[in-house]
Amino acid sequence: MTLQTLKLSQITPVADNPRKTFDEQSIEGLAQSILTDGLLQNLVVAKPKGKKKKHPIICGERRFRALTLLQERGDLDKEYAVAVEIKDDLSAEEILRMATVENVQRENLPPLEEAQAIAALIQDGEHLDNITA
Repeated sequence: MTLQTLKLSQITPVADNPRKTFDEQSIEGLAQSILTDGLLQNLVVAKPKGKKKKHPIICGERRFRALTLLQERGDLDKEYAVAVEIKDDLSAEEILRMATVENVQRENLPPLEEAQAIAALIQDGEHLDNITA
């Protein structure tokens, strides 16, 4: 495992990602969150194999899509450095297992806890427009 930064152009999604559908509104919301607070969780990528020069994504394609959207809009520099964890010497089965586990482990806040967190942000002076973005 190696932690470093890569340019967005050095990273590529993979066809065998367990997540096949991506909600564009969700990606838009994630993009706004990244624009406001930065990338809070790094991507996990594999080392390129053979003559390939791009690092395939293991975990974080939604974050990658949000970053790409921001870059396409001009909100991020073309040289934007993405925090990544590079995994080496993984089999295709290990990569699929990690990608699947990352998607399955994610759990949304229960609605009441989400409402309480939003209320606390508002009480601390955060504007509702910023929270919804």
